[in-house]
Amino acid sequence: SVEVSFAEPRRVVASSAGIPMLALSPVIDSVGGTIKGDQILYYALTAVDAGGSESSLSFIVRAEIPPGTDTNKVTLTAVSLNSKTDAFHVYRGATPQTLLRIATSLPPATSFVDNGATAMLVSPPDENFSFAHFYWRLELEPEHTANLFGASIIGNDTAFWADNAFQTKLVRITAGKGARQERLIASNTPTTITISGTWSIQPDATSIFVVAEPSWVAGATTATSPAVFEVPNRQGTSIQVSGRAANVNGRESAYELSPITRWQLGGASGSALDTAEPPEPDFGLTTNGAGQVFLSAVAFTTLVNTRSIQSGTLTTYYWNELENGTELVLAEELTPVATTLTLVQANSLSAGLIVQIDAELLLVEEQLVGGFQYRVSRGQFGSTPSTHPVPAFVYPLQQKVYIVPFARRFFGSPGSGSFAYSLDLPNSRISAASLYVTNTVGNSPLAVQSYTGSTDFGLRTLSGGQITLQVDGFLSIENDAAPPIRIESKSSIRDIYAMVNDAATGAPIVTRVRQDAITLATLTIPVGETISNVVNGFGMRPLDPTKRLSLDIVSVGSAVDTTPGADLTVTVRF
Repeated sequence: SVEVSFAEPRRVVASSAGIPMLALSPVIDSVGGTIKGDQILYYALTAVDAGGSESSLSFIVRAEIPPGTDTNKVTLTAVSLNSKTDAFHVYRGATPQTLLRIATSLPPATSFVDNGATAMLVSPPDENFSFAHFYWRLELEPEHTANLFGASIIGNDTAFWADNAFQTKLVRITAGKGARQERLIASNTPTTITISGTWSIQPDATSIFVVAEPSWVAGATTATSPAVFEVPNRQGTSIQVSGRAANVNGRESAYELSPITRWQLGGASGSALDTAEPPEPDFGLTTNGAGQVFLSAVAFTTLVNTRSIQSGTLTTYYWNELENGTELVLAEELTPVATTLTLVQANSLSAGLIVQIDAELLLVEEQLVGGFQYRVSRGQFGSTPSTHPVPAFVYPLQQKVYIVPFARRFFGSPGSGSFAYSLDLPNSRISAASLYVTNTVGNSPLAVQSYTGSTDFGLRTLSGGQITLQVDGFLSIENDAAPPIRIESKSSIRDIYAMVNDAATGAPIVTRVRQDAITLATLTIPVGETISNVVNGFGMRPLDPTKRLSLDIVSVGSAVDTTPGADLTVTVRF
């Protein structure tokens, strides 16, 4: 339950003191005060009669404070009050709509000097005020100091966000240069946020920013302080509260000028409380060969600060096997200490991209020479830098982010030991993954794992299923020995192998599997054996539903006293 106190504007009442008059051009001195330079301030007066009734506002006077000094003072002149005036009040603000009182119950005078008076939480009478609306929204990322900034960007080079995790969210500058500005987020890298459009006032190293939800949730409507409403009980999470005045028709004051206050929730108490970010998790990924990936074995070395974990953010780095192989090939050998990657063909690899060569993962830092050369960081995600001879293939990896939900107090419960969460990512080879978890205080350190040490240099997810091509009876050399077939949908190939019931004598059996005119695999069943070699499908062209899958018998024994073998079955698994 959140209770928000506020100072509601006072209604205008009948006052025998008339509306004050004053000169519209104030006198500004550069010495004798404490008002900062390079800003515009607005002033207005009200008159008070003997009964304490306050008049409406005078004309609003604009004072443009020049830059160069912070010792300015402002003098309002030609103040004119009627005979029924007992005292007058002075109001000042950065806009005409945000005036606050800076002087109270001054005796009648013809001038007023503002040396830099402190504003009070008292606004002038408002004949339009009827009630106040209060709204709230969650902050997704706590305050960061900007050390990366530009016309359309802001960021911090120590951050480690998932790519585009904040897309369509909102970034707000809470302090420093450009404060009070907020913009929708077009995209983000691990360290930098790119906004839609540009900043009106470009941030600098003094700017502090947060990331928040883009939409507001209605909290309460009230005519008197305080406003009370409920928010999710997430200890350590910050919310932003916006208060907006409204008239009898419900029309609100300008959102941009309405005050926004940040507040960190106290959350639960006692044993349910997490006092810091959770520890780094351990985790495992497995596949079932049918297009699914399973996140399991999420565990911690200590259960401290794990009670309020509600989500995990898993990022997979993978190669889409439905691509017809990679066109990127090394032009020069890459030694274990080399930091320059040279390609045969020019390409446009972007900074921040993870690429895979054999069992090693590399981070692209920058393009060096026309798309042919790149500066790279070696041995990412715990992989080992090694020698890669020409012509090794270079695989640019894609990323996919999954948000995994957890129930409160899940870790340490009996259910956590058998946890498994399924994710759909068919026809891919996962080379690496990262995971962090989030409790009510914040995010854990990032845990990373590499899977390139396997035979396939990664975890192949495939799509599940198989096709068999069969030839009954004794074998002979022929093309399309079995009726050609088509598959239902595009699929990556797991492996291809052949079997016979009766082994050949005298000469091996050689078969060929084709997709239209393109050979996928050549299989050989040795003399006296019934099973061929197994051809791994990684790197093959994927099975295409628009093409026919065919089986040719290329060679069998035909000499005297030999047998060609019989009852051939070729299996294509995907």
